[in-house]
Order: sequence, then C-alpha cells, then structure tokens
Amino acid sequence: MNIRTKLSAAVAVFILLFSAQTAFAAGSAPDWTKFAGKPTKELCAGKTYKLGFDIFSDNESFALIVRKGMLETAKKMGCVKVEILSDNADPIKVQENLKIFIQKKYDGVMAAQVVAAAAPGAVRTMKDAKIPMVATFVVHPGVPFVDVDNGAAGAKAGNGLMKEAIRKWGADTEPYLLIGSLREGGLNSIQRMDGYFVGVNQVRANYPSSKFIDVPTQGADPAKTNTNTANALQSIPKDAKIILGGINDDNTVAMVQAYKASGRDMNNLLAVGQGASLLDKICSGELYGSVAYFPEKYANYLIPAVFGLINKQKVPDHVVLPTVLLTAKNVGQYYPASKCS
Repeated sequence: MNIRTKLSAAVAVFILLFSAQTAFAAGSAPDWTKFAGKPTKELCAGKTYKLGFDIFSDNESFALIVRKGMLETAKKMGCVKVEILSDNADPIKVQENLKIFIQKKYDGVMAAQVVAAAAPGAVRTMKDAKIPMVATFVVHPGVPFVDVDNGAAGAKAGNGLMKEAIRKWGADTEPYLLIGSLREGGLNSIQRMDGYFVGVNQVRANYPSSKFIDVPTQGADPAKTNTNTANALQSIPKDAKIILGGINDDNTVAMVQAYKASGRDMNNLLAVGQGASLLDKICSGELYGSVAYFPEKYANYLIPAVFGLINKQKVPDHVVLPTVLLTAKNVGQYYPASKCS
C-alpha cells in the first residue's frame, strides 16, 4: 500500500468517525417533550446552559410570579443559568435586552414582552444572531409560542360569569358586560378579551351586543383602566347589574375599584380576572374568580421548549398551557396555602 493510499484510508476513517460522533451528539440530546411541565437536571445531559429571559415588568403581579418560578426552576435543575431583564413594555428596551443576551453569547432566549409591534424586530434580532428563541404572552412570528389558549381562557371567564349571574340574579338577568381590553397587545390579547363575550353566549345565546362595553386598559395600566372604567360607568344606569373582566388581575381589580368608588351596590357586580395572580382578592370577594394560568409553572414549559430548539428538535408553533377558573370554592384545591376560609 503506497503513502497516498494510506493517507486516503486514514482520511476516510476520520470522516466516518467524525460523522458518527456528530450523529451521536445530535441524537443524544434528551427529547424535550419528555420534560415539558417537569424539567430536571437530566434534560441538560451533563451540559450547562445559559439562557436569557426578557419580561415586560418587574412589578406587575403575574410577571413577578413568572420571574420567581423561572429562578426557582433553574436552581432546582442545577445546570441552567438564567438572566432576567425587564423591558417595562418598551420596544426599545426589548431590543437592548436582547442585544445584551447576544453579547453574552447565551445558548437560548425566552421572550415575555407584551408589545405586539415589537415582536417582528425581536425575531429578526435573534435570527441574525443565530440564537434560538421561544416566546410567551405575545405571538412572535415564526417562533414557538408557549402560553395558554387565550380565546379559551376568555371564554371560561365569560361562561363562569354568566352562570354565576344567573344563579345570583335570576334566569332572566341581562347584566352589562365591561371588558378591559388591550388591543395593542395583538391577537392573543384580543382573543382573550373577545372570549368573554363568547363565553357569555355559550350560556345565553344571542346575548345583546348593546350590553357589551369596551374599556381600554391603555398598556395594561391599572390607573388608566380605573379612569376609563369610571367614564364607562357614567353611561350605565346606577342600579344595573354588571359583570366585568380585565386583561389581567391587576386591571380587573382596578375596574372593580372604579365601580366601588362610583357608590354603586357591590351586590350588583361580578368580576373575573385573568392569570389568578391575586388569589387574596378572590377570597375577599372583590373578584368572583380568575382564570388561572399557573404563572409559577411557566418556566417548566419555556425552558424545555427552548432546549428543544437549541438541540435542533421539533417544537410546535403553540405549546398550550393549562387553565382553570378559580373561585373561592376551589382555590384551595390548586393552592392549598391560599385556601379561602
């Protein structure tokens, strides 16, 4: 065998070994779907991962619970380091945060920003950097969306409100429906709040649209929501029955406070929020209920999903998270420490 033949043979063997090792590495990553909802150290397969998490607020109740859950999940896994940056619902800050993650060469990014108009730019930034990203709260084009079915969540609220209204006020009741909307939040926010009207119609078909009143939350700002609710109430008779819901619990409570400040009878009001981040308001009766998204568990789905992308596995367009309508009757079933007495 001459030298050229020996070299050719050696190169062939090297290529075969390299291909086998590459194939093994690609196939050795754990299937992320097996860890969705329950991530453990085994998901890392002996590696350490660095992830960035951009979130819309560092003081809103739901965001605070999501943040806490993210840090606790990463700590329990022991092989994931997560840096959390808040963008305060500012598209410019979203870009600044993403660029920080890029500069630090993070393995993957999770976006929890809530401005729909900022989503395309965020996607472009991460695509150019070739860093995988998943999103929650707002759909980002071409990126896996890890969140609840917003339309179904809104319908659960509307359905529950109307059933309780009939039980409390009688079969013929036709309360006004006030909806704290966030249309600038994009499709998901619109579907969530439109879902209230869908849910009401599930219980009472052909519900009069004249009873539906839109209350803009203007960036999900409780102060603005409170003012806009007070203005909307001026067009509603003082003794009218009212059911209402806002884009989240904070804004729903702001609507209830505006109702209370108007001097109306609290027995003529029922409110159901979104997110179940203020369980004490359910037990106090300020809210009849809230649709629970279990914010403390968002990280349990976000981290495995972004791992799937990092390891070039298939991740669906929408990873659907569970929801439940919580009332004073069943809060303790899901949150024993917050059981209503």
